[in-house]
Amino acid sequence: LISKEDKPAIIYDGKRNTSLGRSLERMKEKGWFKTIVLPETYANKKRKSENNVVVIGQFSERYEDAIYKRPERAIFINQFEIAKPDQVRDGYFPDAIFTDPRYAIPILFHTLEERLDGRQTTIPEFMLELKKYGGLAYHVARSAENFLKMIQDKDCTKFLTISGAMTIAKMGLIFCDLIDNDMVNYIAATGALMAHGLVENVGLKHYKHNPIYSDDELAALKLNRITDTVEPESNLDNIEEILDKILDSIDASKPISPTILHRMIGEYLHKNYPNERGILKSAYEKNVPVAVPAFVDSELGNDVYTHNLKRLIEKKSKILMDMELDTKVLLEMMTKAVIAGIFTIGGGVPRNNTQNVAPLIEIINNRLRLNLKQTMFFYGTRVCPDSMHYGHLGGCSYSENKSWRKMDLKGSFVEVKGDATKILPFIAKYALERAA
Repeated sequence: LISKEDKPAIIYDGKRNTSLGRSLERMKEKGWFKTIVLPETYANKKRKSENNVVVIGQFSERYEDAIYKRPERAIFINQFEIAKPDQVRDGYFPDAIFTDPRYAIPILFHTLEERLDGRQTTIPEFMLELKKYGGLAYHVARSAENFLKMIQDKDCTKFLTISGAMTIAKMGLIFCDLIDNDMVNYIAATGALMAHGLVENVGLKHYKHNPIYSDDELAALKLNRITDTVEPESNLDNIEEILDKILDSIDASKPISPTILHRMIGEYLHKNYPNERGILKSAYEKNVPVAVPAFVDSELGNDVYTHNLKRLIEKKSKILMDMELDTKVLLEMMTKAVIAGIFTIGGGVPRNNTQNVAPLIEIINNRLRLNLKQTMFFYGTRVCPDSMHYGHLGGCSYSENKSWRKMDLKGSFVEVKGDATKILPFIAKYALERAA
């Protein structure tokens, strides 16, 4: 929009003397925008003078008819999910950035400045600037510093928990970087994350969803939609063929667990896909256990169950999945840790299962009169969009965790309420640059 002769206008009802307001003024001074107008001023204009607008933050419903109907194109940047009616649909959300403008605008400003003016801003410089904006920007900067503090503590055993569609959202290589640079010692994730990540690790592709196709049409074509991304069923069929080879090699005389199976998959990838990258491959190469505590709720879980049915048909012993083997891995890592830290993306079972290790140690000691080392998490950085008042695990605060003796009362904890796909890349890049 700003490369066109008819520059867009900014519609903004906030304060001009804040870091956000001053950034918008600088964008106008650079000639990227024609003007900055109040929603009221824009609505009361007698004739159409701005074909394209960028609407920052919220505005009164008194002006929504003009803002929704007058411009040819409107980009909305806000954390309230405000956009034109029907602009945002299931699987399709163009021209909308649903996050705090105090975080989005600095990113956009420095991106445009780099691409148009050739001036680069380093990630450490960027994080320092973010603190001045307040809101989400401030918390992202603090979370990056807290994560860096954790990985720089050489006595710290670092636990990573991941939920949400992070690998299909192209975050997989970020996790690979964290593993490859010894910033992670243990991973708990969802099975879906591992399955979608495995697809990419063997060179297969995911695709952007085209909203002209309905979910009924996608179903007929066996194209599985995850938000605004498509996973062809053929990808999962290819993965099943690989997994079947691995499962065929397993001796069913003793049980396995997700960490054992994931290590076998990682070894297979290491040998057969040396030029590709993926979470399980990196985890194998760095000896990082990967747990999926809700293993049956996944494509890989489906594959194991189907493989066992085949074994029964062939009169072979089926593979037994013993989840307590992974509990033992988690327990041993936690009790051997000098200091423990947790980096959590999302909520769900991966987060709760990993944090639950501290109460488990307490229960074992109290009920069995054992003397396991009572270790709690001393560092914690969490990125999740959920609010605590909904009452589900995603919104559970570190303070609440302290009441369960999961978190050390003297520890260092930062929580960021936001979309991890917009936040994780900056936290990771900051840590990778500063720790180098």
